[in-house]
Amino acid sequence: MKDFLRQLFSESGAASFSRAGALLALICACTWVTYLVWRTGALPSLEGLTLFITSLYALGKVNETVQRVMAKAAELRAAPPSSEAPQEAKP
Repeated sequence: MKDFLRQLFSESGAASFSRAGALLALICACTWVTYLVWRTGALPSLEGLTLFITSLYALGKVNETVQRVMAKAAELRAAPPSSEAPQEAKP
C-alpha cells in the first residue's frame, strides 16, 4: 500500500505537489458543491472550480518544465566548446 501511494503522488520517484494539491482541491470542491446542491437544490457554476483545480496541476508541470530547461542550459554552458570546425556535407 505504501508503494502504491508513493507512486500515486510522485513522478519519476520525486514527490509531486501538483498531483497531491489537485487531488485535495478536487475533494474539497466536490464536498463544497455537494453541500451547495443539498442546501439550494441547484447546481452552481463550476468554471471557477475547474480553473482552480487544473491550475494547480498546470503550475506544477510548468515548474517541472522550467527546471528541466534550466538544467539543460546549465549543462550546455558547462560543456567545453568543441575545437573542431563543423564539416559540411558533401553531395
